[in-house]
Amino acid sequence: MTRKKMRYRYRRFPMLSDWGGIKSALGEMKGMGYPPQPVLNSNGGSGVYDEKWFVNTLTDKVLNHAEKGMEYPFYGEPVFDAPLVGFVRGDDPIFDTFKTVIGPHHFTPAEIMAWQAEKNGVQAPRAGDLSVVSFVMPITQKTRSDNRAQKTWPAERWAQTRLHGEIFSQLFVREIVTELMNHGVLAVSPDVTPMFNKKRYPEVGWASPWSHRHMAYAAGLGTFGMHDFLITEKGCAHRVGSFVVNLKLEPDRIRPEDIHAYCLHFRNESCLACMKRCPAGAISRENAHDKEACYKHVARSTRYCLKHYRIFIYGCGLCATGVPCESGIPKKICDIMG
Repeated sequence: MTRKKMRYRYRRFPMLSDWGGIKSALGEMKGMGYPPQPVLNSNGGSGVYDEKWFVNTLTDKVLNHAEKGMEYPFYGEPVFDAPLVGFVRGDDPIFDTFKTVIGPHHFTPAEIMAWQAEKNGVQAPRAGDLSVVSFVMPITQKTRSDNRAQKTWPAERWAQTRLHGEIFSQLFVREIVTELMNHGVLAVSPDVTPMFNKKRYPEVGWASPWSHRHMAYAAGLGTFGMHDFLITEKGCAHRVGSFVVNLKLEPDRIRPEDIHAYCLHFRNESCLACMKRCPAGAISRENAHDKEACYKHVARSTRYCLKHYRIFIYGCGLCATGVPCESGIPKKICDIMG
């Protein structure tokens, strides 16, 4: 549903009236409330869907889509800057590694595509015929600046980005998937299917069956920081998305073997800025990111966002702002890399 301008209908009871936020939360936690999957048009076949098409289409959606803006009181402000886009082949061995690193619950591209194929009554494609399209949407300077000034809870622009940015991202990816399916190309966005749900898994803690951040790492778009955000050439303050297509797209970025290659802490640079920014004490030199402690603080932010911003959302992001990796790869690492 389109989230309209709020100047004359600012929510008095957002816990009951913010259906967009409530539906987003239900989707993330329970895989509920999403529109039906598009149906494959087996007779379709026109259109050239290559790497350039995906880069241009995603960039245009992020920058020019009718739903790209913030809500009141920032109505019309863009949510994101131009995205980074990358590709990874569906038979990349890293997906087997994810089964161990993330957990056996994590889908491979072939597994989630097999679900979509079965729904459409067609044979599941081979892993080698699939690709994952990954994209990173940098958060705007205004939003980063606001959140940088916060000490405990997310700034209003950050909270809106967490909510509206997620809804917006899912909306335009669904548009892309629908176009592909209409033209005979099997495609699926895992996080808007009933298969998606975020929960506590044994030995892993809070996780989902499809990690956009890990897909971005697989596509060479960045590496992980001590805070578990992905550090990219545009920094770690961003939202990430991905979807699977039955196309052979060529990866065009080099994926670092070291998953922490761009993090100053893991390069022994004694940074710890994200640790100092964390209001929950969930980041430490010894244990890096404590996901459970982080989750408890983030969950408490829902009440704050309801009271102060009148929207149903949770978030934080303090460790992704006011740090050397906020808007790019830290300079010391850039110097090392030449």
